[in-house]
Amino acid sequence: MTGLEIRIAKLFEKGRAFVVALDHGLVMGPIKGIENPVEVVAKIAKNGPDALQMTPAMVKLVKENFFSRGSPLLIARLDTANVWRQRYKMYNEGYYSNVYTIKDAVNSGADAVVTYLVVGYGNDTIEGYNLSTLALLRREANDYGIPFIIEPLYVTRDNPDSVKDPNLVKYVTRLASEIGADILKVDYTGDKQSFKEVVNVAFSPILIRGGPKTNTNDEFLKMLKDALEAGARGVTVGRNLWQSDQPDKLARAISKVVHENADIGEALKILK
Repeated sequence: MTGLEIRIAKLFEKGRAFVVALDHGLVMGPIKGIENPVEVVAKIAKNGPDALQMTPAMVKLVKENFFSRGSPLLIARLDTANVWRQRYKMYNEGYYSNVYTIKDAVNSGADAVVTYLVVGYGNDTIEGYNLSTLALLRREANDYGIPFIIEPLYVTRDNPDSVKDPNLVKYVTRLASEIGADILKVDYTGDKQSFKEVVNVAFSPILIRGGPKTNTNDEFLKMLKDALEAGARGVTVGRNLWQSDQPDKLARAISKVVHENADIGEALKILK
């Protein structure tokens, strides 16, 4: 699996990985910050991220950002779910759907792929379909030597905070590990000790999910730093970055925290 090893090594070339998620349109529609993909990617791509996460369809609009030797890697989103749809209309029952194949991702230039594992909403049939789909995608990813990233979420309609519950995060992290994820994309539980327990049950490196927008950049950067200190191998950020007033400068600040282990005060100076 030489190709797999090479691609993973590139993502973690600097020791830790800084990934920007831009695939929210597939689950949330054109939310603030990503209405114009060409504009937002241009502001972020050259300011420190190791990889950009998006759908193969979006790649067609912003492909020039991947042309140079120093360009970020590309992580292709393969699937969707309706768990975040309450912004427009609350779902009656959860669904999960695969949208792209590994071949689609390879044809778009992807260096890795990412999929959801959504547990706890919808009925058991949907959850079973999600699991069987991931098993098939993992086998196909292995055939191509493409890193297979699983983003496990325990989501209930009545308790949106369940995604950060330490026991539930440990459960879905282990479940995703047993499916065969090469890399995991996991919610931060809110404190270092409980997150260390999550890291300990995982079989693969963990990137934390940036999650919903925080109140301040200080709060956001502290969450990232705490997660890294607790054992995360990197971060995946989205709304907190591209919904900010200065996404280019904030990207550089995040890079400083992730790649240089800078303290929060030092990173915040970039935003002044």
